[in-house]
Amino acid sequence: MSGALSTWIRGAVLVLGWAAPLRAQGGDSLSLDGFLTRVRATHPLAQQALEQRRQVAQELRVARGGFDPAISATWDLKRFNGIGYFDEFDARLTVPTPWGLDFKLGWELAAGEIINPERKTPGQGLFSAGVSLPIGPRILTDERRTALRQAELADEGADAERDLAIARLLQGAARDWGNWWEAEARLRIAEEGVALAAFRLEAVRKRVIAGAGAAIDSVEALAEWERRRVLAVDARAARDAARLVVTGYLWGAQGEPVALPTASIPAGMTVTVARLTLDGAIDRHPAVQQAQVRWLQADAQRRLALVSVLPSANLDVSGLGAGRELGAIDLSGEDYKAGISTRLPLLARREFGRLRSAEARTAQLRWERDRIRRDVALTVDRAAVELRGVEGQLEGQRRVIVGTEALLTAEQRRFETGASSLLIVNLRERALLDERLRLAQLEGRRAAALGALVIALGDPSLLTAASRR
Repeated sequence: MSGALSTWIRGAVLVLGWAAPLRAQGGDSLSLDGFLTRVRATHPLAQQALEQRRQVAQELRVARGGFDPAISATWDLKRFNGIGYFDEFDARLTVPTPWGLDFKLGWELAAGEIINPERKTPGQGLFSAGVSLPIGPRILTDERRTALRQAELADEGADAERDLAIARLLQGAARDWGNWWEAEARLRIAEEGVALAAFRLEAVRKRVIAGAGAAIDSVEALAEWERRRVLAVDARAARDAARLVVTGYLWGAQGEPVALPTASIPAGMTVTVARLTLDGAIDRHPAVQQAQVRWLQADAQRRLALVSVLPSANLDVSGLGAGRELGAIDLSGEDYKAGISTRLPLLARREFGRLRSAEARTAQLRWERDRIRRDVALTVDRAAVELRGVEGQLEGQRRVIVGTEALLTAEQRRFETGASSLLIVNLRERALLDERLRLAQLEGRRAAALGALVIALGDPSLLTAASRR
C-alpha cells in the first residue's frame, strides 16, 4: 500500500452528506443508520452467521470433551451346575491431559471357585494408580490433541467468518440504500423539471394568445414538457426498482419478510468517519484471519502426519495395593504392573503419502493466505482512490452547477427581452437538470465508496457506528 494513500486515510476526516436532504411528504424516513442496524439484527444472512458461530463453539466443546475424565466399570458373574466359577468387578477412572499423559486409577475384585490365577485379588480388592505416557515423537502431538488444536483455531476463526459474512451483507445493503437515495433524488429532480416545463408551457401559451410571442414557442414548450414527462416516468420506474431491492433486506423480529412502507423515503443525513487508521487493519481483516486459521489448521495436520511416520511407543505403569484407597499402594515399588506398546511402520507408504499431502496443502494455504492479504491491501487502496476521486469530483460538480445556474438565469433574462429563443432557454435548463443528476450520482457513488473503504478495512461496525455521529 502506497505511503501517500496511507497518510491520506490516517489524516482525513471523511464527510458524507447531502446538501438537500429528502423530506417525507407525510411518510416515514429511513436513515442509513437505522437501515443497517435493522439489517444486522434481523436479516437471515446475519442470523445464519450467528448460528454458524454458535455451531463452531459447540464443536470446540466436543473436542475438549476428548479430555474429560471417564469412569468405566464391568461386572462378570458365572454360575453353572451350582458352581460359582467367578464373580469379578473392575472399575477404572481415566483422567486425560492436554500433554498426552493420562492418569489412571482402578479397583478390581475377583472371587469364585474356579478363577484364573492372574485375575485373583486380595479379599478387600486390588487398588491401582498409574500413568500412561507416550514415548518418542507422539509426546509432541497425537490425534486427540490435533483435533483440539484445530477446533480451537476454528473457534478463533469463527468470529472472523461471522464478521466477514456480516460485512459483505452490510456493504451490499449500504450500496443498495445509496442507489435508492440516488433514485429518489433523480425522481425528485425529474419531477421538478416537469413542473418547470409545465409552468413555462402555460406562460408561453399566454404570451402567444396575447400576441407577445411566436406560436412556434408553444410547440417547443410542449415538446420539452413531454420529453421531461418521459424522463420522469423512467425515473419513477428506477425508483420503484430500487425500493424493491431495499425491501429485500427488511425482515421482522420473528424471521418474517417485511415490506418497505409506501411512503418511506431515505432520510437525508451526514455520515462522518474520523481518522480511519490502517495500523494492523490488514491483519485484523476477517478474510486474512480466516486464511491464517486455515493455514494453521493444515500445519497442525502436517505435524500429526510427521509424527505418524516416526517410530512410537506408549508406556503404562501402575502401582498396586490391597484395598480401596491410594494409601494401600506399597511405595517401595515391589508391587506394580507395567506394559509397553510400540509401533514401527516398515514401508510407511500410507504415512508418507499423508505427510506429503499435508505438506502440499500447508504450502497451498500459505500461498492463499499471502494472496488474500495482498488482495485486501489492494482493495483498501482502490476504495481510498475511489473515495478521494469522488470527493474531488463533487467539489468540481458543485461549481459546475453554480455556473450553469448563472447561465440559465442570464439566458432567461435574454429571452424575456427577445434576445434569445425558448429553445436556448430549454437547453440551458436541461443542462442544469443534467448537472444536478450528475451531482446526485456522485453523492451515491460517495456513499458506496465510503462503505467499500470501511468494509475493506475489515470492521463492519465502523459503518454503523459512523452513521450515528
